[in-house]
Amino acid sequence: MSVEPFKINVSGDELDLLRRKLELSRLPVNLTNASWNEDNGVTVQTIGDTLDYWRTKYDWRKEEALLNAMPQYHCEIDCGHFGTINVHFVHATASQGTSIPLLFLHGWPGSFAEVRKILPLLTKAGFDVVAPSLPGYGFSSYPEMAGFKHEHTAETMLRLMGVLGYQSFCVQGGDWGSDIARTMGIRYPESVKAVHLNFFTMPDAHLKSEPSYTEFEQRSLRQRQHFYSKEFAYSLVQQSKPLTLGFALHDSPVAMLAWTADKLFTWSDSYPWSADELITWTLLHYFLGPSTSLAMYRENDAQGLPSSEDAYLKVPTGISAFAGEMEMVPRVWAEIMANVVYWQEHPSGGHFAAYEKPEELANDMVRFFRSIWTF
Repeated sequence: MSVEPFKINVSGDELDLLRRKLELSRLPVNLTNASWNEDNGVTVQTIGDTLDYWRTKYDWRKEEALLNAMPQYHCEIDCGHFGTINVHFVHATASQGTSIPLLFLHGWPGSFAEVRKILPLLTKAGFDVVAPSLPGYGFSSYPEMAGFKHEHTAETMLRLMGVLGYQSFCVQGGDWGSDIARTMGIRYPESVKAVHLNFFTMPDAHLKSEPSYTEFEQRSLRQRQHFYSKEFAYSLVQQSKPLTLGFALHDSPVAMLAWTADKLFTWSDSYPWSADELITWTLLHYFLGPSTSLAMYRENDAQGLPSSEDAYLKVPTGISAFAGEMEMVPRVWAEIMANVVYWQEHPSGGHFAAYEKPEELANDMVRFFRSIWTF
């Protein structure tokens, strides 16, 4: 389980193949003037402009260098009968003084790169930050055997922290990372001292009497309803056909771009995504293939997590509720599932909080974890 330094270095042959595919890419010209659309910003114009930029101006090596400015490593983690997984991760230690170990978990269609903006804020505030690529994402491998669920990912993350010498630590999670963080807190409370989340999924609450919801909570419930009724089809596809969809996304960079952009546009809260950001987030799934990250949907029930006989999270839990998050519930709902001792609402910000609102999320995390952690 030796830890080795890691640098991203996509081969020249891979980049040459990508250039050829981009040159051969075609867009649906019969839709150029269509009056109907999907109301998600993924238009022929947007994809066409991004494709043109990709072909003529985008510089992967520049983006690669920005990512490599974060200290990265990898190591083999024993996952029992699933074999070993080569886990890639960022590991940045506190700038000074006694530190709080923090495991930072991303989701889909994000990656370890979601930590880039918030990383210096957390290390300056006294955190040792470990931000892995989840199994099957980016530069982390994935087992060939079926059945690798969140509890197995949770155990893998626990072992990773142990290899790094952290027997006790805190966890932050968004999207799938939220569910994995909750699973870790439930299964390993002796190691996970506190959990902070900016995303909270659960079945509809059945309360004895209907609370008087605030305007913020009413908005959250409306967005949640809209997500499940209008935006959830992607999850059903990825849950039922991850490999079939993966063939198309892995072969076509434009397909991967459109599928990714749909989520970035509709799940964020008016964040001004640049062409560089859209393309880089796309390539972190495209280069090594998206099928293994999509498999997480096949192996886990998106509304029945975390998987446990006792799904109540007893360890102290903090929640940052951003107004644009499509899966946020009222506090009274969350308290059914977790020991919520910290709750902070934000008037703006969406699903990718660490990237959209790094200062706000970092401030919440610092306040919450410092209130719990004892040195």
